[in-house]
Amino acid sequence: MPWFGWLAALIIVAALSFTGWLYTIGPWRAVDFTSEAPTPQPTINAATISAEREALLVAFQRDVYGTMPAPIAPVVASKQEVSASDAGGIERVEQWRVEVGEAGHFNIAIARPPGDAPAPVILVLDFCGNQAAFPNRPSAIRGPVGYIQWFCQADAIDPIVERVFGRYVNAPPFADIAAHGYAVALVYAGDIVPDRGAEARAALSRFAPSDTGALMAWAWTASRAYEALASDPRFDANRIAVWGQSRQGKAALVAGVFDPRFAAVIALQSGRGGDAPSQTFAGESRTEITSAYPHWFAPNFATTMPSVEQHQLLALLAPRPLLVGHGDRDGWSDPIGARAIREATSPVFAELGGEAPSHFIRPGGHGIHERDWEETLNFLDARMKP
Repeated sequence: MPWFGWLAALIIVAALSFTGWLYTIGPWRAVDFTSEAPTPQPTINAATISAEREALLVAFQRDVYGTMPAPIAPVVASKQEVSASDAGGIERVEQWRVEVGEAGHFNIAIARPPGDAPAPVILVLDFCGNQAAFPNRPSAIRGPVGYIQWFCQADAIDPIVERVFGRYVNAPPFADIAAHGYAVALVYAGDIVPDRGAEARAALSRFAPSDTGALMAWAWTASRAYEALASDPRFDANRIAVWGQSRQGKAALVAGVFDPRFAAVIALQSGRGGDAPSQTFAGESRTEITSAYPHWFAPNFATTMPSVEQHQLLALLAPRPLLVGHGDRDGWSDPIGARAIREATSPVFAELGGEAPSHFIRPGGHGIHERDWEETLNFLDARMKP
């Protein structure tokens, strides 16, 4: 057999072995939903959350995410319409350059629905940058300002990434979102703080306190995007939801907690540091996540169990609409622990006049699939439309 034949065989064997590991003993093994995680402590209610709100915000900054940077008023330096032919066939697209002082600048790519009424907005914190969200990565859509993960850098890899992590891992369903009457605004928060240790620390030093983690900075970026969008009368400032999955799901939760102007929060498969307890029940541990991504969190999170737990974080969103979701093979995100967090939080929402956090479990592993967006749009139709 020629050498390239042996190489191909080795690649196939490696791929099959990795897939077998992933689905049998790895992070995509089936989750046993009959198991129960411990009830998170302390027990909370509306009175304790209301009385302790400011102290809880301080504790989450000190123990988990780092200090929220001071706001910098965004300046929309340019707004550029992009024709459908230059946007991969997506209609009513424009992109903005938003400058935020010493923090730098980020881009927003927006697709508006038909009609002239002020549109509600889904602010999506994307993972591979705005350009990757459009078919064939059109050159008219700006790419990331700086660092981006290697598998985000070439459209040749997109079919493989989407096969593994879902059809919508790079791009939202633009047509479906428009049909429901929403604008979608895409922000790659890595434009401000790149998702790699050395680059993240250098970027944070320009505008944030020394303990600020990237998750808090990405939440800060979401708030600056909110302010930019709210300044445009074509968008309804009272109906802007923040949306994220995985690490961006964590950032979406933090953004919603620290910025009450967001009308709703959607955080999918957010796991440790998101809707799963810091006191690990299953899946990725606090030690593992801070070893792999130390720049995401405050330094204290790596060394000391926080004095607060994530059911308190979710309760700080009450009574605003909250949607969380998991995959039935996404054990790495600890959906059983997340269920305990959600159940401990739900009474606070009811006591404050809201509905319990909406939730769903879909088939599959970590990623963004059609079901995730179906649930998102149904949730927003029920909870955010006037």
